[in-house]
Amino acid sequence: MECTRRPLSYARWRLRIFRQLLGPSLAPPSRRHLSSSLIHADEAPSDATSLPPSKRLPQSPLVTHPRSSHNKLRKKLPTSQDKSELKNNPWAVALASPVRMCSVTGARIPRDLLGEWGLVRKPDTENSYLLPVDLIKDSLQARQEVKSTDEEKTPYLDPAAMAAAAPLPAKAIRNEKPGHQLLLRMINSLHLLEELAKPLSKNAGKKPAISRLLPFRWKHPLGPITSRVEKLLLWRPDMAEYVLQQRRSDVVKKLERTRRRYTRLDIPGGAWSVLDIQESSNNGLVEALERLGSFDRMASGAVLLLAPLSNGESCPEAVFNPSTQSQVPVFDLSTLLSASDLAKLRDTEAPHFHNVALFLRPDDRIGVEAILALWKLQRFMTETPS
Repeated sequence: MECTRRPLSYARWRLRIFRQLLGPSLAPPSRRHLSSSLIHADEAPSDATSLPPSKRLPQSPLVTHPRSSHNKLRKKLPTSQDKSELKNNPWAVALASPVRMCSVTGARIPRDLLGEWGLVRKPDTENSYLLPVDLIKDSLQARQEVKSTDEEKTPYLDPAAMAAAAPLPAKAIRNEKPGHQLLLRMINSLHLLEELAKPLSKNAGKKPAISRLLPFRWKHPLGPITSRVEKLLLWRPDMAEYVLQQRRSDVVKKLERTRRRYTRLDIPGGAWSVLDIQESSNNGLVEALERLGSFDRMASGAVLLLAPLSNGESCPEAVFNPSTQSQVPVFDLSTLLSASDLAKLRDTEAPHFHNVALFLRPDDRIGVEAILALWKLQRFMTETPS
């Protein structure tokens, strides 16, 4: 290394050494002006690789697409059309209901997919049954009106059950206005009720086995149910068949209400549409849906099959609809309903249930409740709780 008369700074010495080591591969330094920090379009290099790495890296969307105003931060509110479509969609109505817990299995699912159970006084006795009050509320109301007109003042509903719906604190339960009923929720499953029939029918011991289903907030000293009332609770040994019969009756009643609400079948894109099934098979259902065409809110509807498939195929729970490119639920009424229930539907002058298959699209709450009743009945007969 040669000596220099004037001392060099460390930076200049290091730069000279790098030039000697690298030789011609190191490009000569260019003089940097203050204005050279910005690269103009006419001075930009043609080769993209000659750009510094910081310029070749992808830039953040916050830099390339900055927000122009604060309006984009606001959540888009649903329009009246969006609300109408969701309100008349039975699947959206059921799945959007609040999540509640099953008192037997502990599973948490949407409320509309659970059954509501309450205590009901057995006529002419002091015993009380735990029954699905959401299915028999019409008969309970009719019995209550009959009892109120008689001289006897004993109500049909158990006085211990005339309290607020759970969950409420103890003080609120005691001070709640009469006319409400304590409710617990249970999964709609025929297999679950069949498994509970034997253990819950036992009445050995100080308290019946059914008392273990009651929440602690119902029992003494927190709730209105005393120890005496708790000892008189009963569980029907035929509860599975009883609930199945009530669910079928509920479906028949709601389908009949929908038929009275929409009486015409010849309206294109209406609530009721007749499916022209030329081949009684799964492929025949798909072809009938394709011939039906597409109309508004068709994805919210369901297929009602009133006769079994003639080729021996099992009816699917859903078929593909070419018009909407989506799956459409199928309810085989010949399997879900009994022969007497199906005959009750057809025992009318209206031609609705005399066809082989129908397409039902709900246009209001009546149609939504009919499809939900069919969905609950189908889940009741097929679902096995884990």
